[in-house]
Amino acid sequence: MLIGDVARSAGVSRDAVRLYTRLGLVTCTSRQAGSRLYADYDASVVELVKGIKIAQSIGFTLSELGPIATAYIAGSLDDARQRELLAAKLAQIEDKRRQLSEMCEFLRAKLEDLGADRQSKGDCR
Repeated sequence: MLIGDVARSAGVSRDAVRLYTRLGLVTCTSRQAGSRLYADYDASVVELVKGIKIAQSIGFTLSELGPIATAYIAGSLDDARQRELLAAKLAQIEDKRRQLSEMCEFLRAKLEDLGADRQSKGDCR
């Protein structure tokens, strides 16, 4: 598959596919067409790119996804490893939520000290 086909099928831009390739998250081979070289992707890359987008949407960074993508491609990303990775990410997100909650409480207290009306306080849960 050409890069445009992968991008279109996965719902991402060609630049995203290029970035994932440059970072080693997906692989391609070179294909000669006339005087030009084209990146040729296996059809399975479409599902991998979709998986990368899902992982990013739940908080994984591209640098965190490097070793995960490598294990996935090698077929060594078993259920136990997936549970371990997801549990670690969940703990990270819960810690961030706790930090954000503390920040909201601080800001509420500051607004209260400054005599702000209740509507300007927002809802930080």
